[in-house]
Amino acid sequence: MKNKIFIKIRHILSLALVLGIFSSCKKDFLDKSPITELSGNVLSTEQDFTALLNAAYDPIQWQVYSGPSTHMYPVMFQDIRADNCISQWASYWTFGAPFDDLRNIKPNNTNIAAMWRKWYTAIARANTATEFITKYNGFKTTGLKDRLLAEAKFVWAFSYFELVKMFGDVPLITTYIGSTSDNLKFPRVPKEQVYAQIEKDLEEAYTLLPASYANTAEKGRATKGAALTLLAKVELYQKKWSKVKEYTEMVMGLGYKLETSYASNWSLSNEYGNESIFEVGYVSGFYNNAFESGDAFKNQGSSSYQMFGFIFNGTVGGYGNCVPRNNLKNLYQPGDTRKDATIIDSATVFPELNNRTAWDLGIQYYQYFWTIPEALQSMASSRKFLIPATVSASLTNLGSDPLNEKVFRYADVLLMHAEAAIMGAGGDGLGSLNQVIFRAYGNASHNLSSYTLADVKLQRRLELAIEGYDRFTDLVRWGDAASALAFKHYTVGRDEVLPIPQGEIDLVGAGILTQNVGY
Repeated sequence: MKNKIFIKIRHILSLALVLGIFSSCKKDFLDKSPITELSGNVLSTEQDFTALLNAAYDPIQWQVYSGPSTHMYPVMFQDIRADNCISQWASYWTFGAPFDDLRNIKPNNTNIAAMWRKWYTAIARANTATEFITKYNGFKTTGLKDRLLAEAKFVWAFSYFELVKMFGDVPLITTYIGSTSDNLKFPRVPKEQVYAQIEKDLEEAYTLLPASYANTAEKGRATKGAALTLLAKVELYQKKWSKVKEYTEMVMGLGYKLETSYASNWSLSNEYGNESIFEVGYVSGFYNNAFESGDAFKNQGSSSYQMFGFIFNGTVGGYGNCVPRNNLKNLYQPGDTRKDATIIDSATVFPELNNRTAWDLGIQYYQYFWTIPEALQSMASSRKFLIPATVSASLTNLGSDPLNEKVFRYADVLLMHAEAAIMGAGGDGLGSLNQVIFRAYGNASHNLSSYTLADVKLQRRLELAIEGYDRFTDLVRWGDAASALAFKHYTVGRDEVLPIPQGEIDLVGAGILTQNVGY
């Protein structure tokens, strides 16, 4: 059975409601009875505490919580919101459309509220796990207690990093809230304060986490490399270049390497591969809920293929949302293998479909029914969500596919290292950048003899396109968003961040939880 560490939990934990129902699923899908407050009497074995920690990982995999108004696919907030993709080819995906024109992003956007809930759920569960694991003195497995606590710190830090990237100043919750008599209303704090706590937790976590897990069933858990990569990114966003250099070089010493084939990063046969530092595990076949149903969050698989997959992929295609823009498509140079692995256009060949091209399979019909002009111009589809036609045809639930989602890849580490070097930290940034370029072309024909920050920016876009974690916030941190996104009506002083969900402000109180400027 494919490993599955991202465990489904059946409860909403918003900022204003952080008591939970803890149920967990391992390989045997062990279910705990619903409870509203935890005690030492409920948790009594190492397995119980491991399951409690597993619950904290679970929200990282959420793509839809309950219905189409709760879509929270990472590409919505990065690639579509930026300049890599347009949301759709026709006017069907109502909840994706606002990210095509930044003027349409409002405080009552329910998808933004779902994403806020997602990360605060993970934070609440990480705090809960930390509380009870710390108090339990019955661990018999050497090092397990420290490792679980370090994993909880990673989940907490990753969740807060995503919140700060998206919202700026946010409420900081560092302790377990176990009763309705506890304070449930928190004001926002400066993002610098959140970053400081993230740094503290990760600096403690990476020393206690293993470099890897010998047991394949543990793959997907936080590792030393994942914590250090996250720490490097946190420092990248704060322009602490010497720290970025330090942490990326620590990761570079852990044995990761680029896959020979760029495309293999998105192969079902190469999950948790040599280049993968942290990825979200998905598995199909356990639940048959429609991906937009009220119980969508129970699905163990990904719905990215159904939402973004190629329409003409054999007998069971996807919806084709997240259409790559010409602006991205035309950036790839001849011979750059990343284009074919990222974008499906008319010339793309499908070996599993008798080497037919996308044009032959039906892409030519786009001109007849694609109604969004920018999408019609590119007549393209995103490839990183594609699963083989034989797999899509065999799925009981198309909205629950087994393809994992890459979060941190070694290529990103090399690019961060190159950026830190060119920004003054020193080190062989050119060597790191050229590793990425060499792999893209399969030879040194496009390697650079020297480089600038513009080269790093270009390679970050080409390398990490349509993966959902970087493009929009890269543009913001570089100061390039206003010019790059002028066509989307980007407003300086407003659009750097998303609005705080109005529903959360209403729950907590506008005098406590304030709104971002311009919303």
